[in-house]
Amino acid sequence: MKKILLVFTLVFSLGVFAQDAELEAFKDLFNSEKKTVIGEFLDLDATAAMTFNGIYDAYILERKEISNRRMSLLEKYVEQYDALTDEQADVIVKETFSIRAKSEKLQKKYYKKVKKELGAKTASQFVQFERYVQTSIDEALQESLPLIGE
Repeated sequence: MKKILLVFTLVFSLGVFAQDAELEAFKDLFNSEKKTVIGEFLDLDATAAMTFNGIYDAYILERKEISNRRMSLLEKYVEQYDALTDEQADVIVKETFSIRAKSEKLQKKYYKKVKKELGAKTASQFVQFERYVQTSIDEALQESLPLIGE
């Protein structure tokens, strides 16, 4: 799990300076590491793992837009932080709400897909894992980004 966070930290810290191709390579590495870790966490037999991997690949593909929006928002926050206006702060918070809502909706959609194919326990583990990773990333961001007004 710590390996995933290390990769994310690398992606985020280089994100502002990296070329698009480099950033995409780091994101792909992050998703690959994450897929490996969730596979180990779920501990599925070969047939179930193939089923899950197909669903998870589709999830990651759909999640890409949300991830890109989030990365863009973080970059905007870092760029605007020193002179953040009320209007800019409002836009940032509204976008945060929108991103979180889309993320929840997507997890719910894929929870249902995993549940249908592999049962509620595996689907619950999928959601638990995704939320653990997201919470860990959020924590790392909170520690590294200044609060508005600091």
